[in-house]
Amino acid sequence: MATNIFSIGQSALQAAMAAQATTSHNISNATTPGYNRQVVVQSTAGGINYGYGFVGQGTQVAEIKRVYNDFLVKQQLASQTTASSLDSYYSQISQLDNLLADKDAGLSPALQDFFKAVQNLASNPNTDASRQSVLSMASTLVARFQSLNDQMAQSRTSVNNQITSTVSTVNSYAVQLSELNQAIVKAQGASGGQAPNDLLDQRDQVIAQINKYVKVSTVPQDNGSLSVFIGSGQPLVVGDLVTTLVATPSPDDVSRLQIGYPVSGGKTAIIPDSFFYDGGSLGGLLKYRTETLDPAQNSLGRIATILGSTFNDQQKLGLDQNGVAGTNFFNLASPAVSGKSTNSPTAAMTATITNASALTTSDYTLSYDGTNYTVTRLSDNTQTVINPAAVPAPVVDGVSYSGVTMAAGDSFKIKPTVDGAAQLSLALTNTQLIAAAAPIVTGGNAASSVGLSTTGNTGSGIASNTSLDTSVFTQGSTLGFAVSTGGGGQLQLTGTWAGVAPAPSITVTAPDGTSSTVAAGTAFNYVPGSTLSSGGVSFTLSGTPVAGDNFNFAPVAGNKGTASISAGSVDSNYLASPLTAPMKMTYSTTAPVGFAISPAVPAAGGVITHKDGTTTAIAGGATSLPYVAGDSYTFGGMTFAISGQPANGDQFTISPNTNGTSDNRNALLLAGLQTKNTIGNTTYQGSYSQLVATIGNKTNEINVTSTAEKARLAAITAEQQSESGVNQDEELANMIKNQQQYQAAAKIIQAASDMLNVLFTLGN
Repeated sequence: MATNIFSIGQSALQAAMAAQATTSHNISNATTPGYNRQVVVQSTAGGINYGYGFVGQGTQVAEIKRVYNDFLVKQQLASQTTASSLDSYYSQISQLDNLLADKDAGLSPALQDFFKAVQNLASNPNTDASRQSVLSMASTLVARFQSLNDQMAQSRTSVNNQITSTVSTVNSYAVQLSELNQAIVKAQGASGGQAPNDLLDQRDQVIAQINKYVKVSTVPQDNGSLSVFIGSGQPLVVGDLVTTLVATPSPDDVSRLQIGYPVSGGKTAIIPDSFFYDGGSLGGLLKYRTETLDPAQNSLGRIATILGSTFNDQQKLGLDQNGVAGTNFFNLASPAVSGKSTNSPTAAMTATITNASALTTSDYTLSYDGTNYTVTRLSDNTQTVINPAAVPAPVVDGVSYSGVTMAAGDSFKIKPTVDGAAQLSLALTNTQLIAAAAPIVTGGNAASSVGLSTTGNTGSGIASNTSLDTSVFTQGSTLGFAVSTGGGGQLQLTGTWAGVAPAPSITVTAPDGTSSTVAAGTAFNYVPGSTLSSGGVSFTLSGTPVAGDNFNFAPVAGNKGTASISAGSVDSNYLASPLTAPMKMTYSTTAPVGFAISPAVPAAGGVITHKDGTTTAIAGGATSLPYVAGDSYTFGGMTFAISGQPANGDQFTISPNTNGTSDNRNALLLAGLQTKNTIGNTTYQGSYSQLVATIGNKTNEINVTSTAEKARLAAITAEQQSESGVNQDEELANMIKNQQQYQAAAKIIQAASDMLNVLFTLGN
């Protein structure tokens, strides 16, 4: 029995030693990352039946168990990977938000300063200072666009660098994980299936580290190893087999790094970015690039492209200080096009912006399946299928595609606006080339004029006392007197009319007051100082004209009605056939009532827009136009309105502008672009404000979500640590308890020894 007690005491002593060693191990690893508290699990050694009952045989250490809650650990991993993703996303987007919303470095002040200079030009169109100010502020605006784009490009480079760094880190951890898997399998085999707790902790810690970069999911294997998958199921470590990740240029955009892995044939399989969106800092980076950076840079480029395009269009509708039609004010970027790396050698295409106002902020792909071409808008995957017969000029969202040569399976990626801000530049450096004037001048006859012309005369004949009786004169008609020599060398005059029938007769009043009447076209003797009157035109001719001289009258009667004509404007159609001579509109109260127009309306016709918004078509070649007060006429790229009631014979003209140095009408239209809805249903400033608001709202959303997720992670971690972490106070108490157990076990052994000594003494 004493021997049995000795054995029991020895088992108690060993159990106390194991407990003390485990407690000491816990205390020494209290600050070790990923360490889970370990406890000794004891069980009874059973008993021996002595007839009168079972006598216990002491204790045994069943296992050294680590306190591990799989549910809490998985919750912690899920929260950690989400928090890492949000933190990564926020660190990037907050920089972009600060950049765009900066009151000094943002686009808004540069836009305002530029259009302020244009408005000053409209007030002072003929001063060099105001013109130079426009170019200076335009240069500042261009620099601001480029600066903002440079910051976005740096953010894109930073994302690429972090992708490369992350891939390298994950690969390093994957190798460690594979080695730990092998060590655990070996340790468990050597220990008869006992869990190597410290190795398991190390493996869990490596998994937790990988989980910060990419979302991790695990599958336990029967041999004790773990198969680890990342993202949406991409294998990383299966047993001791490691998949090496690589950061590689995208097949359709070499400036964009993606994640891939090597496959047979020396090729690389690309893992879609979306596979990593569910968590980890890598997922946050990729989501930021796709959801925020790409559309933000495209949006900035679209603002630059549309601003440059619309300003150019209006600039070309005006006249510069030299009286020449305006040219481009800005140089614009072309769409960025990149072919897929697997395209056929002859694959080629050209993308051109043909309608800037229709641009979106999306990227596109053009693919060919051997039968049809398909343009896919990547923001929403909207597809436009194009029959090859339509190539080479299909137009989708303001971009035309030409020079298309593709084989089945070829594709191109098109970024219409990504370079819009980077490549915006000034096309003008000469202040004289700013087109502030309008190309047409409208007007009504404010005063009467006989329109006398004596060009080419060589005699000394003088026409004086000219006058026009508008109540008699027929608007638009002309009168000419030709000097010739009659019988006996007598000078004669012959008066002829054009534009009126029958031609009015001519009354000749001699200096002595006698008068006579002759028919138009009939020659009569010239008497110096005679007064000639016909059809409302009257003048006195004196001096000595010579044969061949002519006195031509192209009278214009001043308007008598209340009608007036607007300044008029032009659109892009005007550039195809600008005015080279005045166009006259003469009002008639006889059928057809309205305006007679000369020359006729261009072949393309036009439209009359009435005050109530209804319209009436104008046929090409029309020589008369109906009129209702307030009508607006559009034809030949010109638009003008007439208001009020004209009188019979009232005349209006639309003429090419030949002296526009002080004209500010096109400058006013250029300044008006600031408040015009040129980008969808908003202005340049409005579109930029939308961009700033979108980024700001997203930044706030990510910040709030990240803060909440970090709080959740802290709560889960605290709960996990309360169960699995090392509590120094608790371990100190355990140490004292273990010491007492050890001392008690020693007493058992001492008692057994004393009992044996008694037996030995009795035997002696």
